[in-house]
Amino acid sequence: MTLINCDIGEKGPLHEEDRKLMDFIHIANLACDGHAGDKESVAAFRALADERGVRLTAHLSYPDRENFGRAAMAITDAKLLEALEAQLALLPGVTLVKFHGALYNEACRDARLAGLLAGWLLRSGVSGVLAPADSELAYAAHKLDVAVLREAFLDRRYAYDEAAGHLCLMSRAAPNAAITDVNEALAQAEEIVKRGRVNVSGDPARPVWKAIKADTVSIHSDTPIVLELAQKLRAALDQDEKAAAAAGVSGNIRLVKPGFCGTAGLPVYGRQHIGVSPGGAMDCFSLRRGNLMLGNPDGSPALEILGPPEIEMLTPGRFVLMGARLEAFLHRGPGDPAEVEHSRVYEVEAGDRLKFGDKRYGLNTYFCFRGRAGGGPAPAGTVPFAAVSGWADPSGRIRVLPGPEYHCLQQSERFFRGQWRTTFKMDKMGIRLAGEPGLTCGMGNMISGAVADGTVQLTPESPIILLRHRQTIGGYPRIFNVISADIDLLGQYTPNQAIHFVQVTLEEAREFARQKEVVLEKLRQSQS
Repeated sequence: MTLINCDIGEKGPLHEEDRKLMDFIHIANLACDGHAGDKESVAAFRALADERGVRLTAHLSYPDRENFGRAAMAITDAKLLEALEAQLALLPGVTLVKFHGALYNEACRDARLAGLLAGWLLRSGVSGVLAPADSELAYAAHKLDVAVLREAFLDRRYAYDEAAGHLCLMSRAAPNAAITDVNEALAQAEEIVKRGRVNVSGDPARPVWKAIKADTVSIHSDTPIVLELAQKLRAALDQDEKAAAAAGVSGNIRLVKPGFCGTAGLPVYGRQHIGVSPGGAMDCFSLRRGNLMLGNPDGSPALEILGPPEIEMLTPGRFVLMGARLEAFLHRGPGDPAEVEHSRVYEVEAGDRLKFGDKRYGLNTYFCFRGRAGGGPAPAGTVPFAAVSGWADPSGRIRVLPGPEYHCLQQSERFFRGQWRTTFKMDKMGIRLAGEPGLTCGMGNMISGAVADGTVQLTPESPIILLRHRQTIGGYPRIFNVISADIDLLGQYTPNQAIHFVQVTLEEAREFARQKEVVLEKLRQSQS
């Protein structure tokens, strides 16, 4: 769930609006006598946070009450850290920090300052920091294993820094920098939380969308709309959480016969540096489309089926089968079972059972479910299989980009001319290929290096294609990388299936990825 954070304690311990806000927020950024606040307000709101179950951050600033921490200060590193330590001391035991005002903005764009602050957080025993996902502060914190709670703002408009290549807040000096209309702020929240995007045009009527990732959304306590916004936002998020609880298979079905299957959601990135691969569904494209057809969040867990189980519904709701085609029959009551059509939404009641046959095209079938208590759009009609499969042509075309050791590959044309096939040596980690013999790389032993989804490594036996459950490093030459748009296709390849590789440019790879997102967006719009 997306969390609401708000700056608290900037107007004294008895400020009535701040105290009311504590009923609607998840995280209180408590001013610690840098830009505002004092020992008394910290004590009062800490007690209130404990009572209301609100998490606290230490809201740290340049020591500049005169300018409310919104002006950059010419201060030595030693004096800055000394001031921050004094502020942090007002909240002993707190493990989460948010920087304020000018210090926040400078740390987001200044790599040196970001590194200084991240190192200080680590030494101070602070385990997490609030920061924009693409900021220098987030990058520096990640390097030191300080957790980052990715943050977006709802009462401020965004711009895009073309030179730096990332989002930034509009300057407060701009006439339309602040969002002062509750409905507009809620609309920005919906775009950020549900679609992962924000408008950077400054004009709600003519949006220019940029991607944004947020674990928490921030509202400022000194804006006129803050209390109404907090109330309505919390109600909307609580409703979304209720709907999400009904989405997915957990607690909604029972496996009468286990088959060979398990729950799967979307991959989780950002942990490779500690040796954890992304994981997730083999065919995320099919998973996402199934959830979209049901009105579920994209990443709602589904049942990923390799060997057919028997499923009993524990709650009333609706389901859809996506991915590999698998013969299926819905049993309800004493009558004859009804054959289930692929990519069609079905209404079910508690006690209904789904049984499978053997007919198959592809490898992984996805059973997506939504409990009736979750609400959402009315069931969709049948979507043609061709429109939702997204699979390559019968020749097995897979598109690739050159890898880090591509230039060491001898006779590279043989890789593209060769007739490759998958083997039985395949699982969620990767696929070993059989085909063109004698493919060699003109380099000696190499130090293990990072690998990615779709990395094609040349081993002494044959090439292998690494998938999302792969190891995080490898010591074989990385000759090519399957483009992101084709990774899901590999999740549907069965043993002894032909693969034909085609090299594309980086610009083409980006366009193919964009086209897949367009397909999903059209499906999303058709269901809304």
